[in-house]
Amino acid sequence: MSPTAPAQLYTGIVLYSTADPEASAMLVADGLIAWTGPEDSARVLHPGAQVIEATGCLLTPGFVDASASADGTLPDPDQEQTALARGIVRRLPGGGAAGASEGVRVVAPLAERVDYRSLLADGVPLAFGSAGVAEHADPWAWVRAAAQQGPVESRISDRAAFLAATRGGHRAAGDRAPGSLLTGTEATFVVWEPWDLTVRGQGEQFETWSTDPRARTPLLPDLAQGAPRALRTVVRGTVAHDEMGGRIS
Repeated sequence: MSPTAPAQLYTGIVLYSTADPEASAMLVADGLIAWTGPEDSARVLHPGAQVIEATGCLLTPGFVDASASADGTLPDPDQEQTALARGIVRRLPGGGAAGASEGVRVVAPLAERVDYRSLLADGVPLAFGSAGVAEHADPWAWVRAAAQQGPVESRISDRAAFLAATRGGHRAAGDRAPGSLLTGTEATFVVWEPWDLTVRGQGEQFETWSTDPRARTPLLPDLAQGAPRALRTVVRGTVAHDEMGGRIS
C-alpha cells in the first residue's frame, strides 16, 4: 500500500498480538499498523477506510526463511512469489543446514535434529529456514517439527517455534522485530484462512491447551490438523500476495 492508497480495515479477525489479543479489527495506513481494537469501534472511528472482510482469519507476522540457500548465495528471485504465497516475507542467504548469524543459531528443522529446549534454556536465540531445499520451504512445517516432532525432551512450545520462524530470522539479519502485530509498527503480516486455533505450551504436563484471550497469549493454528493457507501477504503495507477474492468492500 502506497502512502496515497486508502487505509484498509481488516474486520472479523483474530490478531496475533501480545498487546491486544482480543482485537477483532486492524487498520493499515501509510505502511503501518495504525490501529487495532473491536470491530464495532473500528467502523465508527474509521468510516472512510476500505473494509477487508476477514471473518475468522488469523493475522500474524510473516515468516522469515533464515537460510533460503544452502551455500551462502543469494536466494533465487524466481522463488519470491512462491515464498510470499507461503507467508514468507523475507529470505536470507544460508550457509548450510545449520549456522549462526548475529548471535542467532540458524536451524533447518526439516533437515536436522536439534535439542531446541536446551538451546533456549541456555539463552541461545533461534531462527529457522529451509537450507535451500524447496521441499523444506513450508514454514508451518518448521514450527511443527520443533514443537511436535522428535524426542519429547527436545521440543519447545508452538509459540517459541513460531517466534523462531518469524522474529528469529529478523534478528539473524541484525534487525529487531516485536514478534507480534502492534500499533505503530511496520505493516508486514499474513492473513491466514480460518482454522482451528489453540495455545499449546511445554510444561510438566507437556501439553496445555487454552483459548481464553484473558491469558493474553496469542493463538496459533492447531497444526495437528495440517496448516492454513496464506490468503494475503502484506509487506510494509503493500499487498505482495493475494487470494482474498471478494472480501473487499
